[in-house]
Amino acid sequence: MELRCNRESLLKGIQIIETAVSSKATLPILTNFLIETENKKSSKIKLVSTDLEIAARCYIDGSVISEGGITIPAKKFGGIIRELIDEEIHIKSDDKNQVDIKTGKSHFTLSGIPKEEFPVLPDFVDEKAISVETKTIKEMIKKVLFAVSTDETRYVLTGIYCIIQQDKIKFVSTDGRRLAYITRPCTEVKSSSKAIIPGKTINELLRILSIEEDSEVKISITENQAAFKINEITLISRLIDGTFPNYEQVIPKKFQQKIKIKIKELLSATKQISLLTQEKGGAVKFSFGKNILRVSAQTQGIGSGEVDVDVSYSGPQVEIAFNPVYIMDILKNVSEEECEFEINGPIDACVVKVIGDEDYVCVVMPMRI
Repeated sequence: MELRCNRESLLKGIQIIETAVSSKATLPILTNFLIETENKKSSKIKLVSTDLEIAARCYIDGSVISEGGITIPAKKFGGIIRELIDEEIHIKSDDKNQVDIKTGKSHFTLSGIPKEEFPVLPDFVDEKAISVETKTIKEMIKKVLFAVSTDETRYVLTGIYCIIQQDKIKFVSTDGRRLAYITRPCTEVKSSSKAIIPGKTINELLRILSIEEDSEVKISITENQAAFKINEITLISRLIDGTFPNYEQVIPKKFQQKIKIKIKELLSATKQISLLTQEKGGAVKFSFGKNILRVSAQTQGIGSGEVDVDVSYSGPQVEIAFNPVYIMDILKNVSEEECEFEINGPIDACVVKVIGDEDYVCVVMPMRI
């Protein structure tokens, strides 16, 4: 194999595929990425990586001198390319799996592994694909990712539950103490599907979307994998095996009090008072009175504080305590001006809705103090 390509284009490709390179040396081939040419007539060069849980594939522009492919140590290769100064890079592999990298006055040789040893990736299944606007997917991820569990003992909760049906796509996440649910329109839905997509995959998708700006994302879910396609980039992931909790049962349908609050004011008050709580497991008290919400905390050895926020409320006084992080995570990820708290009492689940987005719902369990 022999080819030439632009450093900037190659760097972008490396940025995309390095996400799926394995960090474990137990399988050396997985610490490599595959670089492969299509044919001499094509100016496209394929880059592929996988850790067997997640895989990334992309195409970059280049000039193919001779066809072929080789796998190259990803970390070393990426480090070299980042330090090069000249723009045009010449890459050549020989029959001993040695890879020459030349540009300007720089020359490097890396030991590769034959491409035949690299795992074969599944193709993107267009027949099952739906299309969603890029900005929509980014918004959906942003509004539910914070509630994904990091507790590996509750493996089924460490991903986002994705439901595709009719002309809607839904994302749901929960860590057992809070839940986030959002639904948005999508196109080209040919059949319904449900899957739990690992949090790592969602994070990497978000990272790729920040690198590759395009108008839409294609999503294809099959029996054991989820695939995302943006232009000439494909991200493929295994699914989390298990049954996601019945999220509809978690969202309270009835409530005694409904309170509108300005998001910026509530976020500021919660941030201020959170400074007086323990770093982990600290509680902030929300005391609802006539047209006033008092946000307060008192922590032994630290101090106490309170901030009053104007609210639209005329019901009986209610006190309810929350982990401040749970409230801040909701408020800092929305752009609307007002939210609404739906509460029943100090020990019942609280529903937080954003005024102007009826398809986004969060549930937060209170703390006992």
